[in-house]
Amino acid sequence: MAGVVTIVAATSFGEAWFIPGWLRTTSPESEAWRGFTNAFDNAATRFWSWDGDRMWTTAAANADEESRRLADEIAEMDASRRAKLTIVGHSLGGRLAARALAELGRRGIKVKQGVLLAPAVRNDDPELKGMGLGSEEPVILLTNPQDITLKYVYAIAGGEGGHALGNDGAIEPLVNVRECSVPTNITETTEIGAMWGGTEAVKRIANHHAAFYCAELRRILAGKPSARPQVRVPQDLVNVELKVADAGIWWDVLDVVKDWKLERNIVTGHCRILDPGKRRVAWGSEAEMRRSFETVRRQLGDGRPE
Repeated sequence: MAGVVTIVAATSFGEAWFIPGWLRTTSPESEAWRGFTNAFDNAATRFWSWDGDRMWTTAAANADEESRRLADEIAEMDASRRAKLTIVGHSLGGRLAARALAELGRRGIKVKQGVLLAPAVRNDDPELKGMGLGSEEPVILLTNPQDITLKYVYAIAGGEGGHALGNDGAIEPLVNVRECSVPTNITETTEIGAMWGGTEAVKRIANHHAAFYCAELRRILAGKPSARPQVRVPQDLVNVELKVADAGIWWDVLDVVKDWKLERNIVTGHCRILDPGKRRVAWGSEAEMRRSFETVRRQLGDGRPE
């Protein structure tokens, strides 16, 4: 399927291609495109279309197939042009971009940089380990632990039986990948021109939209990331955050770091993680929660080695 191309005048800053997510794959959606072009206002920009306006399972399979088409197209480019190319994928487009980067890495080919915005791919997908090899500069992985679509819809109905990379982040640090989280107030600080953008409650529900991620990406590329990044807490069982009674009667405290707690139920043996506000932010098996708590510890910077 030939890509729909939107190019502005080429500049010395190179090119940036946007690979859209599910049901937005044949032509640019105004808010997402505006956010993308604002982030790359000094580059030649392209909308890279693909066959993703299908039922979810078909679209996900198509994203995996289309990743090879993207890798082939990049491989055929002149090396000097590739050296100035940034590819940006959102949601299923992020999944597509991640697989294309991994394929380029296997061929010994690199683009200037890969950027994944809330990618809808399992965070234990084996392809993720090699995607950094297809990028000269570190791949930017932009996540949101509170992304409603990835946290609930993907995890429950996505049919892949796991947690999304764009929500949980990588299980372990990836080679040549820089992981960042959007700030807690991302919906408040991002202006949306569409009708739904005037209501904060609706924006919070629709917080998977590419415009929010592009707003933070623009700050990252300018060297001014938000000062309020979220603490990422990898999940086990699907969790609804709620404030809990932390009286210590039914729970043993296994670990504490900067008012975050890892606790184990004395009856069932399952574990939970509480934030400083006593909200349950994750729960599940002890093994998974211990691993998740170590990720929290690294982000809080208590001095332990990575």
